[in-house]
Amino acid sequence: MKRPKTAQLTFIILTIFLFLGLSARIYGKSELIAGHSKTWVHKLVKNDLPVSLTAASAILIDATTGTILYQKAAFNQRPPASTTKIVTALIAIEKGKDFEKKIITSERASTIEGSSIWLAEGEALTLRELLYGILLSSGNDAAVAVAEGLAGSEERFVTWMNQKAQKIGARNSNFANCNGLPHNDHYSTAYDLALIARYALQNPLFNEIVKTKKVTANWEEHPYNRLFINHNKLLWRYEFADGVKTGYTRAAGKCLVASATKNNHRLIAVVLKSKNTYWDTRKLFEYGFRNYKLLNLVKNQEKMGIINVDYGTSKQVTVVTGQPVNIVIPKGKGPGVKVDVNLPRVVSAPIQKSDPLGEIQVSYRGQLLSRVPLVAAVPVPEENIWLKLWQWLKNLFR
Repeated sequence: MKRPKTAQLTFIILTIFLFLGLSARIYGKSELIAGHSKTWVHKLVKNDLPVSLTAASAILIDATTGTILYQKAAFNQRPPASTTKIVTALIAIEKGKDFEKKIITSERASTIEGSSIWLAEGEALTLRELLYGILLSSGNDAAVAVAEGLAGSEERFVTWMNQKAQKIGARNSNFANCNGLPHNDHYSTAYDLALIARYALQNPLFNEIVKTKKVTANWEEHPYNRLFINHNKLLWRYEFADGVKTGYTRAAGKCLVASATKNNHRLIAVVLKSKNTYWDTRKLFEYGFRNYKLLNLVKNQEKMGIINVDYGTSKQVTVVTGQPVNIVIPKGKGPGVKVDVNLPRVVSAPIQKSDPLGEIQVSYRGQLLSRVPLVAAVPVPEENIWLKLWQWLKNLFR
């Protein structure tokens, strides 16, 4: 017996609503299932070395991954002295942009106490020259001139410094000035300074300045140029050194934030209130290079798989790494590095380029070290909903 037309129509309408409801629930859903996996295993060589330092606080981190390799009271708040100027220079580079812009020295900047590049009131230097004066010669006057020239006042510039520090993750730091002169509300930690240095060294101009040993700059009304000589003597005393900034006040003691690169492996060391900054930092670097190994497992944008796509104009999407996959592990602990690529079997359109669709999990001897997102290499728009519905109905009544 034939089904009444009214009943057929009702059935189709209910079917459409059911379809749309299911579509709304499924739409865009992407559950991680171990659909694909790859594993790398590395054999390492054993080596171990204790570290004894004169510094009150110290830390050694890997510059690529941020992994802490050694620390001594690294989270204790201490006055950072002129290592503050790492933040000052970083803000100046990010806010200034025009490095040939002339900055005029105020009376206040020209008379600031402490280390100086001998700026006179009304004297104009380019932002680039002042950056060298800040990072090489540790000029307090140069720091204030830049702060006033870019922000209008040192107070506003310091607000930028604190905002940036928080954004980087240096949450146990607070800066009250741009040069590191003693102040009750001016403090940081060895860990925070390492984080800040790691971030700053990714800036090409900052990285270039801090490894420079000496440079000249204009000196108005003088028959010769200024000579900026880097206060960081580790650049002369340790062949792998390539940055970054010294500091000293009576309250802070001798401080040094330093970097060194050996065989494409860069480390960052911080020592605060040290009796021998260069001995301490060299000891840290030797310990790090001897005992730890950087593994570059997967390149950025490397293809890691293909996922099926529902309801898209394309039936598949290529998945790539959203960032490089690197880890640091101890030498001499035997095999045990494992990288698992976790992707869903299917995802639903629409998909935007760089949408996270899966992840890489990196573990070492059973301990999870890193999770890196896997993202869509290209966008996949949603197919026309009415075409999708028609195809679904055809399949239903086939």
